[in-house]
Amino acid sequence: MSSSDTTLAPPGPADTRRRRAITAACIGNFIEYYDFVIYGYFAAVIAKLFFPAENETVSLMLTFAAFAVSYVARPLGAVVFGYLGDRFGRRLPLTIAILMIATCTTVIGLTPTYAAIGIAAPIIITVARLLQGISVGGEYGGALAFVSEYAPDRRRSFYTGWITFSIGLATLVGAGVASLLTAGLSQADLESWGWRLPFLVGMPLGLVGLYLRLRLEETPHFAKVQQHLAVEKAPLRTGMRREWRSLLLGMGLFAAPVYTIYIYFIYSPTYLTRELGYTAAEGQVANLIALAFYCVLLPFGARAGDRFGRRPMLLIGAAAVTLVTFPAFTALGSGNIVSATLLLVLTAICFVPLSSVNLAAIAEIFPTTFRYTGASLSLNIPATLLGGTAPLLATLLIAQTGVLAAPAWLVLAGGVVTFAAAVVYRETGGRALRQSADDRSSAP
Repeated sequence: MSSSDTTLAPPGPADTRRRRAITAACIGNFIEYYDFVIYGYFAAVIAKLFFPAENETVSLMLTFAAFAVSYVARPLGAVVFGYLGDRFGRRLPLTIAILMIATCTTVIGLTPTYAAIGIAAPIIITVARLLQGISVGGEYGGALAFVSEYAPDRRRSFYTGWITFSIGLATLVGAGVASLLTAGLSQADLESWGWRLPFLVGMPLGLVGLYLRLRLEETPHFAKVQQHLAVEKAPLRTGMRREWRSLLLGMGLFAAPVYTIYIYFIYSPTYLTRELGYTAAEGQVANLIALAFYCVLLPFGARAGDRFGRRPMLLIGAAAVTLVTFPAFTALGSGNIVSATLLLVLTAICFVPLSSVNLAAIAEIFPTTFRYTGASLSLNIPATLLGGTAPLLATLLIAQTGVLAAPAWLVLAGGVVTFAAAVVYRETGGRALRQSADDRSSAP
């Protein structure tokens, strides 16, 4: 452990505090992506029950439009929760965020269908997604700031990697639950009540997360800033003026992960089933296997990021997803589910080097006085512009071009942007976190 780690470590058993911080921070991200995954898996059912239209494609696109609505509100959540987090501390906004996320997920699971209450049904779903987007806007960056400020300097990639792991695990669990329900229930039961069950898990998980977060102490880095009366009264204004380079770099580093996550893991079940003709069970199982490989390899990638640095991993990962995705998606249409599964596993492996160190790099380019806001904006602006519209754009691209592999174009574009950002990124691995904008030791 570096000297800065020792100086900033809170009193008491540091490892226990760090484990508690990781668990409490990751559970909110788990709920967030779990909800998005099951929404994607049951998109066809939700389209039929809440967004009925004469044209099936239009109905599905309306469902994905509601999916995208939650992303429109994410930058607003990043600003509001970022202000609270950088002005008053990390604990309060993270506690509010997890309660909102869990409540909105439960509301979706309880909403009556269009046939029961008419136009109110899609309105409720859309509003719930909107409110969820606001809370998620403050959740992701806040969890990253929280974990990175508890982590030792030389193991920060490994610690923040657990946030990425929680996302992969949520996707895996969501995919597994959806697969079991699809295989075990008739279509009538699935549309009647089965699809609701995964959403109703949100509230119990949220209450567990709320309990854990209420027991947390403030991060040692932010506590030190408070102790020296160095908290920014207007973190957004000051950060945008003095950290705009870091903000642009952070958004560039997150461009490829956004498209990759949503095309590889969330849109792909619908894509395999609707566009390529595989059965729902085949598409879900193939995605499930790829996710399992991804989750298993993530901790190893995060450790490699601490050993070899962020920059080599970012460059390798961005190059891999850029070069491999389109050929892989072209070959997915072979009709052979074994071959399709192996291709999905290959794309997931290519994504590991990038996703395992990405969050650590983003956290380290911002000072403590702007980290919550800066990380939240870096994650949520690309998520709004790219991730939230990815399933909708993918469906539209196929419909307009007739090219079944067209969704891969989105990942390719994101990969080019992230590779360029990684080229200009200056290595931050192993260094102490910046405390203020005046400290330029790790600034781009």
